[in-house]
Amino acid sequence: MKHLSLALLIFLLVITLVSCTGTSTPTPPADVTTEVPETEAPIVPIDLIKDGVANYTVIRGEEADSNTVQKTTLLVQNLAKYTGVSPMISTDWIRKGEEHDPNTLEILVGNTNYKESAEALDGLPYGNYVVKKIGNKLVINAWSSKALNRAITLLITDIMANATEGNYSLPGDTLLTGAEQEELNLVPYYAGAQLETIFPSGNKNQLLLFSDTDMAEFNTYLDEIEKNGFTLYTDNEVVGNKFATFINEAYVITAGFYKHNNEARVIIEPRKTLPILAEDNKYEKVTEPKFAMLGLEYDSGEGYNSQNGQCFVWQLSDGSFIVVDGGFNRSVDARQILKFMQENAPDPKNINIAAWIITHAHGDHYGAFLNFSANFGAHINLELIIANFLSDEAREADNMAEGGGYVYVTQHEKSYKNCQYLEAHVGQKLHIRDAEIEILYTIESYVPRSLDNYFNTTSLVFTVDIAGQRFLVTGDAGNDASAIISAMYGDYLKSDYVQAAHHGYQAGLHSTVSGIKQLYTLAAAPVVLWPVGEKDFVTMVNRPQSLHLQNLPSTKEIFVAGANKITLNLPYTVGTSGQKSILK
Repeated sequence: MKHLSLALLIFLLVITLVSCTGTSTPTPPADVTTEVPETEAPIVPIDLIKDGVANYTVIRGEEADSNTVQKTTLLVQNLAKYTGVSPMISTDWIRKGEEHDPNTLEILVGNTNYKESAEALDGLPYGNYVVKKIGNKLVINAWSSKALNRAITLLITDIMANATEGNYSLPGDTLLTGAEQEELNLVPYYAGAQLETIFPSGNKNQLLLFSDTDMAEFNTYLDEIEKNGFTLYTDNEVVGNKFATFINEAYVITAGFYKHNNEARVIIEPRKTLPILAEDNKYEKVTEPKFAMLGLEYDSGEGYNSQNGQCFVWQLSDGSFIVVDGGFNRSVDARQILKFMQENAPDPKNINIAAWIITHAHGDHYGAFLNFSANFGAHINLELIIANFLSDEAREADNMAEGGGYVYVTQHEKSYKNCQYLEAHVGQKLHIRDAEIEILYTIESYVPRSLDNYFNTTSLVFTVDIAGQRFLVTGDAGNDASAIISAMYGDYLKSDYVQAAHHGYQAGLHSTVSGIKQLYTLAAAPVVLWPVGEKDFVTMVNRPQSLHLQNLPSTKEIFVAGANKITLNLPYTVGTSGQKSILK
C-alpha cells in the first residue's frame, strides 16, 4: 500500500473538524489528488483438473530421454487414478518458423523447447529441482534426471493427498524447489556453455557434460571452481586439451576441456585417494626396469586351454611392480603372476606391488586379481588399485548385463593391509616410482552415449612412460573409443610399444574399424604386444584392423602372448630379446 500524500492528510483533517461542528463537507481543493490504496491481485488456483475436465495438456520433449518419458507417463497415470480424468500427453514438436502459444494451459515436464522450461532453470543450482507457474505454464524441471524424478514424486504425493473425483488444483503461488543432489550445488555455474546432461559416473560420481565452450571459457570456469572454495591439486595440458583436479575437505572436482569437440566434462565425487604428485614420488633405485607379457594359453585343468585375457607386468627401479589386468579367475593365472614376482623381486619374501591397474570389468581381465588377492593378498603388499568402472546405475539404464566389477574389486581390496583404490580420470598423470602413467581415456569420455551392448568401450586406455620409452595400453577398447582418443591426441599417441586392442578381435559391433586403424597409425609403434593365444592369433591376422597393424611401416616386431613369458629389459632395442617374436 502506498503512503498517503500530505495534502490528502490535511484534507481529511479538515473533514474531521467540520464534521465535529455539524457543518457540511466542503469541496476539496482542485490541487489535491486523492490516492486509492493498491491491493494485490488475488492468487488464482491452478486448476489442472476441474469439474471432470483436464484444463492442462502435459508436454514433454520430442527427444526426451527414457526417464523423462516414463516419469511423464507416471504423472498422468496418477492424475487419472485419483481424479478419474486423464490429461492429454503431447510433445514440444513445432513446425519450423512457428512459436508455442503462450496462452495455452500446459504442464511442461523436463527440458522442452519452450522458453518457460529454460526460464525455470535460470539461476537454479545444478542439484536442485523446481515446480513453478510461469505465465500459463506449470513447469516441472531440473538439471538432472534424479532431481527431476524428485520433483515429479513430490507432485504425485500431493495428488494422492489432495485430488478428488474430477478435481485437482494447486495454489496459484506454487513453488516447489529443493536440492536432490546437494553435491552438485558445489559445482559452479558454467557461463557461456550449454549443460547437456548430468550422468551417474563411476563410484558415487556425477558427470556434468557442457557443450559449445572453448579454452577461454574453460579457464574462467576453473577460476569459478576455486572461488567456490576448492583448491587446485594438479593440472595437465595436452595438445590443446586441459585437465584440472580441485579439492576441498569433502569433495574432488575433476574438470576436462576436450578441444576436438569443444566440450567440457566436469566430475564431482566424494574425496578419496588422489594421484601421487611428482614432488611426492620418492624411491630408491635397486634394479633396472623390465617389462613382461605373461601368456595365458595353457591347459589349466580348470576348463580353459586357450587364451583370451591379458597380463602385463612392469618391474620398477625400486624392485616393486605394476600389474595390468592379469587374466582369468583361476589359480594357475594367479600363481603365474606370483612366480614372476618371486623370480625378480629383490626380496622374494617381501613383494611390493606399487599399483594394479584393471582396464575394465570383464572376467578375463580382472578375474586373476580376485584369485591372487584371495590366495596371496595376506602375504603381499599392494599399495594401489587403479580402475574406472561404469556405474551400476548407468549399466542398468543401458540394459547392460556385463560389468559390475567395482564391487568385486573393492571387496578384495580388503585382502591387503594398506591398499587404496584410485578412480582414474582422463588427463591424470600418476607418478609411480620411475613410471609415469597418463590416463588418456575412460568411459567418462564416452557417456552418455549408449554402449550399444559393446561393453569393451568402458576400457581404460593409458600410456606408461618408463626408461625413456612409452607403452600405449588399449585394453579391449573398440572403434568408438579409439576414434575419440585419436581425435583428442593425434600425434601425441606416438609410442614405442602398442597393445593390439581387444586381442585383435573385431574392434566393435559396427563394420567400420577406421578409429582403431587411426589409433595404430598415430601410435606408429615399432613393437606390438598381442595378448592372445597362438591358436586364436592365426584366426585374426587377416582381420582388417589386424592387417593394418601388421602392415604399418612403423611395425618392426610382434610378440604374441600364447603360452610364452615375454620379458624385455628396458630400454629395449627391437630384435634383441632372443625370444619368440615376429620380426619384419
